[in-house]
Amino acid sequence: MLDETISLRICQEGHANALALNKDCNQIAVAGRSLLKLFAIDSDDGGFTEVCNMRGGKNQNLSYSSNDVAWSSLDSNILATAATNGVVSVWDLSKFGRQKQLLVYNDHERTAHTVTFHSSEMNLLISGSQDGTIKCFDTRCDKAINTFYSNSESVRDVKFNPHSSNIFSAVSENGTVQLWDLRRADKCILQYTAHSGPIYTCDWHPSNNWLATGSRDKQIKVWNMDGKASLDHTIHTIAVVGRVKWRPEKTYHIASCALVVDYSIHIWDIRRPFIPFASFNDHTNVTTGIAWKGSDTNCLLSTSKDSTIYKHAFKDASRPALKANAQGASLGRKGDISFANKLKYYLPVTAAQVVKSNNIMTRQKYITGAEQFHIGKSDMCRFLLNSSYTGYIDHEISFQLKEHECFIGCAKELLLTGKFTDICKHNANVSRKYGKHNATTLWNFLEIAYGSNDINMQKYEHRNSFSTQKSSQASRRPTQVVNVDVLKWDHNENHNENNIVDAELKLQVDDDLLDTNGLVGKPSYPPLGSVILSETQILSEITFDNFDSLRNGFIYVGPPDFTKALSLPETALHCNVEAARPQIDIKAEDRDKSPPPNLPVVLKVTTVPPVPFWEPHQFLADALLLQNDVGDVQTALSILIVMGENRKYLPISDVLIEHWFQTYIDQLHRYQMWNEACAVLNLSWLRSVRQLNQKSTAVHTNCGDCGRPLGGSVGWYCQKCKSMRLAKCSICGLIVRGLYAWCQGCSHGGHIQHLMEYFSNHSKCPKCGHLCEYN
Repeated sequence: MLDETISLRICQEGHANALALNKDCNQIAVAGRSLLKLFAIDSDDGGFTEVCNMRGGKNQNLSYSSNDVAWSSLDSNILATAATNGVVSVWDLSKFGRQKQLLVYNDHERTAHTVTFHSSEMNLLISGSQDGTIKCFDTRCDKAINTFYSNSESVRDVKFNPHSSNIFSAVSENGTVQLWDLRRADKCILQYTAHSGPIYTCDWHPSNNWLATGSRDKQIKVWNMDGKASLDHTIHTIAVVGRVKWRPEKTYHIASCALVVDYSIHIWDIRRPFIPFASFNDHTNVTTGIAWKGSDTNCLLSTSKDSTIYKHAFKDASRPALKANAQGASLGRKGDISFANKLKYYLPVTAAQVVKSNNIMTRQKYITGAEQFHIGKSDMCRFLLNSSYTGYIDHEISFQLKEHECFIGCAKELLLTGKFTDICKHNANVSRKYGKHNATTLWNFLEIAYGSNDINMQKYEHRNSFSTQKSSQASRRPTQVVNVDVLKWDHNENHNENNIVDAELKLQVDDDLLDTNGLVGKPSYPPLGSVILSETQILSEITFDNFDSLRNGFIYVGPPDFTKALSLPETALHCNVEAARPQIDIKAEDRDKSPPPNLPVVLKVTTVPPVPFWEPHQFLADALLLQNDVGDVQTALSILIVMGENRKYLPISDVLIEHWFQTYIDQLHRYQMWNEACAVLNLSWLRSVRQLNQKSTAVHTNCGDCGRPLGGSVGWYCQKCKSMRLAKCSICGLIVRGLYAWCQGCSHGGHIQHLMEYFSNHSKCPKCGHLCEYN
């Protein structure tokens, strides 16, 4: 059971914030807002047994509500806690009852975040607080013996340097790391900006002079503190780093847990920082404290917000690298493709192995095992895009271009605002220049279809292909009714089949829709064709006497000789009416000669439809969708932007247009074309796209005098210093109006032209002497 993973639920009413291990590694202290308990680690089965509950009884004041706990490295009976009300308490476990709280320090004005004991001086301990100060206490005194001012809003963690007894590190919420000497409280001996966000934890390496820091920027950084601090390794995590702890007897291994989101504990090999070496996934809430069990590299203790403590056995840890995909591909902005795959490493074959195998070359052995984790490497291949001819046959404009060059050229040269016809002509020439023939055709079509004043006056209202409303133009037309009164045929018994008998067609047009009796117009022959009537009109107008003139649903208006040639007696309508009509005894030969005399033929048209007008909306929408399908979102979106208000006639959904905007803007960002992307965002008519300009635009700066973050609404005004000295140029001393450049290390800056001239001959800040980097 000693090498098994063990867990214990420690409380029901609250969760733990911190965990500490005594010097004998047989007891742990767990502290929280409503929790302060001691647990013994059983030597037989490795489990936990509760030894002491220091919040028992009526002792429920805020000094018991702890953010951090630390055990003395020299005395197993002494431990300290940092409370949420700023109190630092020292506890003596050898005493009883309330006497266990040996000392109570009220020196901090705000919450105390961390506390730690000196590694060799039993009576010394330091604490960091939200008030931005570090207090040094001597357990033989009832007050702090020293105060260190960090010039930051909050000190989140402090640790003594195990390689130098008088040096300790402090990390702050402004992203800086400070080194202090216990003998000098007036000024830190080293200060540098380590992270772009608040730093929540730090830890010194037990054997090397390395300092590890974890920050809200989701990075763990390892700093070499020999001489000037230099960054040696960076580990990128998926969540805010809450705690870090070096693994004993493993030089390159460090454990970490997250402050939010991620519940796992990861052990990293700093030589391969992109994937954890091992992970413990037992907790069901955020891990708040971790500690290695002395020199045992295979046992990790942890506590969490799920109110449990765990003793993790390393053999039970998961290995993410074994589950990760060892191959990957990425598309570059110039059209090239990079492909990476895992390389196998083989042990070299020695001469002794060759002799032992009877002079036959032995097969190389593949290196496996966790100890070779850090040498995992990949082989990357890069495939370049071949040049392709673009442009027309004309040698003056035909040249070799790659796809990304065409995209960049069009993005820079295409016009999106101005006079419509001029834009279409210009963009057609640009598309032709870069060989985008389909786009050239579309721009020319756009100019013809939407650039004419006559067409724009029509507004394409009378036949909108995707509107269910009635045509406004048709509704404005007066209803016209044409009546064909009675068409009388002059019947001649001795007629010839090739002769056409004259007929009179009397038409009456009802202008005011009231009088339908007067005849208007000159009598003339009807056209040689048919007029489409509705089914109700056919049934109401047709009679059994004029049935012979009905052909497949049409009433024929014409000479009687065509009746025989075009009659369709086999149609369904013919059969149905034939069966329903009274059977009159008429000889077939008489029926075949001609219709009965004085055959009444009536043509009635209720409305005259408007002249159909071709609309290019659907055609253009299909063309833009095709451009999207072939990967040319640039042309499709540019046309939509240029069309202006006419775009509302295109049957393209806003969801798809928003997707086009995001795709095109992402492509522009890949090519670092920030101005072009911003112009496209400003021309968007979709609110969700326009709001993209309001995201990720915050710039965080600090005061160059006090180091306080400038978070107010007034530019360079410092709330602490009550001045705007930082708005002045460090070179000329005048207020900067326009572009301002500054160093992120010391926060001093000025006119960009002055700084360019200054740093061409100097390397240090002209105001504070900081070693600035300008490029």
